[in-house]
Parts: sequence; structure tokens; C-alpha cells
Amino acid sequence: MDAETGKRAAGEAAAALVEDGMRVGLGTGTTARWFVLALVERAHAGLRVACVATSEATVRLAEELGIWLEPLDRRGIDIAVDGADAVDADLRLIKGGGGALVREKIVAAAARSFVVVVDDSKVCSALPGSVPVELVPFGVDRTLALLESTGGAYTLRTVNGAALLSDNSNLIADGHYESLDDPEGLAARLDAIPGLVGHGLFLGMTDLLLVGHPDGGVERRSPR
Repeated sequence: MDAETGKRAAGEAAAALVEDGMRVGLGTGTTARWFVLALVERAHAGLRVACVATSEATVRLAEELGIWLEPLDRRGIDIAVDGADAVDADLRLIKGGGGALVREKIVAAAARSFVVVVDDSKVCSALPGSVPVELVPFGVDRTLALLESTGGAYTLRTVNGAALLSDNSNLIADGHYESLDDPEGLAARLDAIPGLVGHGLFLGMTDLLLVGHPDGGVERRSPR
């Protein structure tokens, strides 16, 4: 029994929530992958769904598995299922470890129900001080200076020495704060910075949290 057991249990529990004819948002990451795999099994058994992917990695997975993908349009979607890097008791999230935070937030906001799936290692009493952001390349040094004026130290994310680009061809940076005592206040300050496309604080968005445990049990949590 390990974290993978919990991830699989949470993903499968989320797939059981999908109803016939729904438009579904497919998240990104290891736990969301278990949701996608379970959804495919239900589709093979006759469930009809149309899906929107939150990243190019999820597009590739969906295409490999034969899932029907559609663009996100003004209709929105019925349910979105995604993972998180951390979640606190108020169901506030930090996302963006995989670099897909902007598309993930767009899809989550477009969903009538946003379901978050995690293993129990991601649940914390207070959000850690690591906040990913997506930045427009133009003027990025100035944008980083403005970000650091909020009290965090920011570094661009790289791969093999080269800047990592998001699926939107933007830069990804990681902010490090001593603590996140006021996530809502920080989110407001970040949102006001020109050049910042989006940040990994997902606040007040979660409708249902499914926590998978190593024994295969799943805990359901709703907003207070």
C-alpha cells in the first residue's frame, strides 16, 4: 500500500461521479491520470462523454485512450476533475507543479462542479509557501521584481538549463514565501501585476475534495 493506491482510489471515485452526456474537464498530473483511466473504462462500458483537456500532456493521453475531445466553448462544462500540489482545511489549493496552472484554472472556473482528487500526503493544515506563476516573456525581469515586492523570492523554472515554457508559450516561475498567512490577500496582489498570466492559488473554487488513502479508502470533503 502506498501513495499510488490513494491516487487511484480518488481518481476512480471521481470517475463514478460522471453522468451520461456530461462535458468533462480532464485534469493534469498523476492523480488526474487515474481519473482519466477510470473514465475510459466507463466509456467502454457505454458512458457517453465529451471532454476538455487542461494540458497538451492530457491531450496526448486522451488521444491514446480514444477519448473524444472538444474545445472549451461558451457552454462551459459540467464537471472538472483535477489534482493539487497542496490543499488545506478550507479546500484552498496550490497547483502548478506540472506547469499547466492557467489552463487548469480556466477549466475549473468553467465547470459547474470542480472536483479535486489527491492522496492524503497533499492535505495540510496550512498551505506551504511555494506558489507557481505563469508569466509573459516580454519584460519578465520587471515582472519578477514586482512579484518579489509581495515578499517572495521568485525563480524561473528551467529544464536542462533552458527556460521552461508552458503550453501557452509563456514562462513558468516559482515563488517561495516563508508562509502563506493570507492566501486571499496574496492572490489579489498577484492578480494586479502586469505580465502575470496566472498563479497557482486556487481559492474558493473547490466544490468537492476526494482524498485517497493508502488502504484504498476515499474521504469526501465539501466546503465549510
